Amino acid sequence: MLAVAFIFAAYPPLTASSPRYLALVDSADNYIKRERWTDAEQTLLSALRLEPGNFTNSLLLSNLGVVRTNLGKMDDALEAFRLGLSIAPRSSVIRTNRSRTLIALGRYDEAMTDLNETLEIDSTQTWPRQMRGLLRLAADDIDGAEKDFTVLSRIDPSNASAMSGLARVAERKGQTTEALKYYDEAIAIDDDPETRFSRILLKISLGKYSEASEDIRKGIDKWPQVPDFYLARGYLHRLNYRNREAEIDKKIALDKGADPQIVEQFLPSTRR
Repeated sequence: MLAVAFIFAAYPPLTASSPRYLALVDSADNYIKRERWTDAEQTLLSALRLEPGNFTNSLLLSNLGVVRTNLGKMDDALEAFRLGLSIAPRSSVIRTNRSRTLIALGRYDEAMTDLNETLEIDSTQTWPRQMRGLLRLAADDIDGAEKDFTVLSRIDPSNASAMSGLARVAERKGQTTEALKYYDEAIAIDDDPETRFSRILLKISLGKYSEASEDIRKGIDKWPQVPDFYLARGYLHRLNYRNREAEIDKKIALDKGADPQIVEQFLPSTRR
């Protein structure tokens, strides 16, 4: 399942609620913070049963959907989100959280619907804007993706995902100089392995082997357990006809958990 970070709803002051309801809400929040998902689910259900007519239950149901997603109870999670939206149909938090669960299930069209609706409610939200850009990019809607990442960069100029998104758009459009510039900006904001790996591959495709090699070295120094950098180093070795070194890096990448199919794409096995 795709790892996603959810929004846990913050509860407004519950002055009209019973002390028992308040205690259950507080306990559920503590369980969530400690990632005790089963306890959190049981406590949220107890609160919902105690005061079924409380409007704050829309937020409890959103959190219940998140908790159940973490428990792998995906159908139950979607039902919790549905019930939450029946109480608060204009809740961008619930729609955003449901979109994350749908993405984890690979139900991208439905997730896109939720993302579109939550951005209609509040167009300044950053994660929905970022994710819609990525889904549009995956669907070959290059212009739509570029629009989302451009808006995201204006809303939040220090957003590394906006810069890396624009880099990927530029790559798809064949604008390699612009892509490198955006990758540089993204890494200057937040140097993460995925973005650095993408920049490495772009540099290799442009024949900038020395720069790519230096990027690989820095990546391995900073994230020695990330297999992508060994894969990239092996790929570079193969391009330079250093097949023995390439096979060594291939084995390292596999030992560190690289997807064998992706490894085979970069470093196909040689037939004897």
